[in-house]
Amino acid sequence: MSIGLILRRKSSHLTPTLMAQQRLPKPRSTQENLVTVRGQEPQDLPQSLWSQKDVQEACLMRYFVDELAQWFDTCDPSKHFAKVVPQRAANCPALLYAIFSASARHLSRSQYLRTNEVLCLGKKLPFLGDDAALEYQSLCISHLMSLSGNPAEVADENLLAAAVILRFYEEVDLPLVGVDDETYLRGVQVFLDAQGAVAVRDGGLRLAAFWVGIRQEFHTSFIKQRIFQFDLSCCDHSTYRLLDQADDPTWANRVILHCAHTLMYCYDERSHTMKEYEQLWDYNQGWNRMAPPTFNPIYLRQPDRSKDEVFPELWFLDDCIVTAIQHWHLARILLTAFDPRVPRLGPGRRAAVGRREAEIKESMFILCGIARSNKTAPALITACMGVSMCGDRITDRLEQEALLGILTTTEETHALSTTKAQVQLREAWGWIHSDGEFPSRKLA
Repeated sequence: MSIGLILRRKSSHLTPTLMAQQRLPKPRSTQENLVTVRGQEPQDLPQSLWSQKDVQEACLMRYFVDELAQWFDTCDPSKHFAKVVPQRAANCPALLYAIFSASARHLSRSQYLRTNEVLCLGKKLPFLGDDAALEYQSLCISHLMSLSGNPAEVADENLLAAAVILRFYEEVDLPLVGVDDETYLRGVQVFLDAQGAVAVRDGGLRLAAFWVGIRQEFHTSFIKQRIFQFDLSCCDHSTYRLLDQADDPTWANRVILHCAHTLMYCYDERSHTMKEYEQLWDYNQGWNRMAPPTFNPIYLRQPDRSKDEVFPELWFLDDCIVTAIQHWHLARILLTAFDPRVPRLGPGRRAAVGRREAEIKESMFILCGIARSNKTAPALITACMGVSMCGDRITDRLEQEALLGILTTTEETHALSTTKAQVQLREAWGWIHSDGEFPSRKLA
């Protein structure tokens, strides 16, 4: 299916005013731009898309590099989204406007929540808000649509990067209760299906964007409780299916791929065998056992309940390891919740269910402890996934409030809407007075 057909509905946000303000020529492919640059002398180079950028767009680019790129680069030691993507954006309109769209949405929401105005690098941005984010988004989509009929463009790594950045926009809007329309899913899927095999083989920005797309799809699938949508056959004979010696980013991406396969087992409508489950469980335990020593916490302290502490404190060396350990626990939660070995009847059922509930609670609390103990940008988001899907199981009031604190902290810190998840948990916990209000005790 053409990405133009997939995304055309969203492009309706492009306003006539903004159309009239566009200073860009008819979009050309990234390959055309690169050929032109290489074939000309410096004085003849085509004008960069940086030309005539105002302070708002300069701030948005800086905000992406300084704040948002780390969300994409957590498992990429080369930091392609911080270092390569901004350079490529100078000659790729789709990539440029994807960056502006993501930055505008995140910056306007996070700043406005705190100050009722948008400030960036000491500059007031009075015209930055959701409308501006939608306009940048529409510009990006219009460029993607204009190039979508060319198979060579579907294989362009810059457009794959633009597509996954656009899906970040969707993630910011996702309310953690699985009600988004997944408009960008199909757009990312077109590029991933076309480029997956080359990405795994050649690396670079294409591989970095590939793994971002896989993580994004896992997060959405986990929240929506549905099967993983992307074709992962390109990884079947790669190092990402193994447990042999490798660098830390490879180990991190191995467990993310394992998460995707686990989702397929849990939510696929076809019947599965016990052997399939045992293979997933063995891989999960094998990954935990064989991962390098760098994946061990450098500091670990259990919570002190006498001080109303709920979550353990765990420090890890870097973002890549934090991402990997949190995803391992999400996979463990899925495998525990869908364990076919639990007796359906008989005296052993209650004990088996109790053990698995304890394991799910342990993983959820570790997710939260990691998020509170490490400054990694996506760590709180990942913890919220566990809280929103498993928090209803908790009956202790102190623990409930601590889980709610993870959601509220995430909304305050990252401008990610957790309101619906909070309401659902409060309803599940019965936090309702006769007057309809939700009681709450201030967290220590």
